[in-house]
Amino acid sequence: MLFTAPRIALATGLAAFALGCTALADQSGAPERGPLSCSVDVTGRGGMLTLEGVVTSNAALSGEYRLRVERRGTLMNQGGPFRVAPGIPARVGQVTLNGPASGLDAELTLEVSGRTYRCPVDL
Repeated sequence: MLFTAPRIALATGLAAFALGCTALADQSGAPERGPLSCSVDVTGRGGMLTLEGVVTSNAALSGEYRLRVERRGTLMNQGGPFRVAPGIPARVGQVTLNGPASGLDAELTLEVSGRTYRCPVDL
């Protein structure tokens, strides 16, 4: 019992240090170095193509998303708030259209704590 208080203090200090490191990484502005990662899932089935934004974080966060999908003569914009729980992917926006991915242009951007993140789209 004599060593309980120092162990608790050490654990508390390590937790505070880890949170401080997370906060610094979050301010780096680079999703690949911070707690935030995002992408656009593209799936095809039965002549239809579905694009869906995916956001993952190792810390709880919230923000705004914008999903823009464009093809000759067609422009679709979606957006709104999102929340992510640590380690649980959040789906943001979904667009389904017919035809192949050729000629398609898509962009997913996130606004989190005043920073804008551009998410990779692999068509």
